[in-house]
Amino acid sequence: MQFMQQYAVYIFIALLISWFLWQRVIGPRLSGVKSLSAADYMQMRKKPHTLVDVRQPGEWQAIHATTAVHIPLGEVKQRMDEIPKDKTVVVICASGARSSMAATALANAGYSEVYNFSGGMGAWSSAGLPTK
Repeated sequence: MQFMQQYAVYIFIALLISWFLWQRVIGPRLSGVKSLSAADYMQMRKKPHTLVDVRQPGEWQAIHATTAVHIPLGEVKQRMDEIPKDKTVVVICASGARSSMAATALANAGYSEVYNFSGGMGAWSSAGLPTK
């Protein structure tokens, strides 16, 4: 018990780093989610796919990809039926954190080809991909 009291801050930091790594790196890889850069997306965008934006409504209204379907992260599990299983799914958010969680949930639900768009909407805009 004395050990835990003495090193509580270090234990907390280790747990926080572990959780972060699980959410962003380990969990998605175990579920089969692949990372997709803007350059890679440009190569595959003609292939039939569904682009899912999991940001909050205010973020969506400010700017979003022209072909994206808006399903906030908190609604993904309830609205999976709106995402076709027979197409590749690309999930995007602001930075890649929320989309990683949503992509993992989709892969765990049986979606076979799921990608997390790396860099989020910043990378999307920087690549000159179409927005509204």
